[in-house]
Amino acid sequence: MNLSKSCLFIYALILTGSPHLCYASGTMNEDEIKNVNRVEISDEEARQRLSITAGLLADYEIAAKKLILNLNNDSVKATDISRQAKALLGLSENVINSAQYRLPQCDEYLAKTLLLKDNLQDISHASLEKDYHHDGALPEAPGECYHTKDLFVHPATVIILTRDDPSLNEKTRASINLEISEVLAHTEIVRQLVIY
Repeated sequence: MNLSKSCLFIYALILTGSPHLCYASGTMNEDEIKNVNRVEISDEEARQRLSITAGLLADYEIAAKKLILNLNNDSVKATDISRQAKALLGLSENVINSAQYRLPQCDEYLAKTLLLKDNLQDISHASLEKDYHHDGALPEAPGECYHTKDLFVHPATVIILTRDDPSLNEKTRASINLEISEVLAHTEIVRQLVIY
């Protein structure tokens, strides 16, 4: 299996527990994360909302890890993996709602990302890559917006991969593993940007 340099970099960051966190055009260190403009949490309702979001993000991580484990089961069906990816989509939508509140500079970018959900039956893998992974259909936004978007786009990609290869051949399984492993690398950044 050939891995791109960016995938190898992400894996290295995961394995080493690096304080630099990945995003599309590089890394974010703790100081960069602290300097991101966020809506301050000033009332109890907002605190409760973020507490719920923290739980959803933890649920997302658990569900993503279970999906990866299920890929190792030779008898797992594409419909099972797709169902798990759809559950990740649902969790990510709720996290995105909190991100839109906390990071208003990401609002339009994330709202357009969510429109992908209506096109999952018809969009090609190539279009998904161009328009959502590489932001071709999305407005310009600061780097911090990318991470939350990926919580949605990577499971959407898994749904497309399972749709296009219901037999789950080795290449498809490897691609799904990379998609979910990469999004797991984004979850800590999302936690730091949205929750804290």
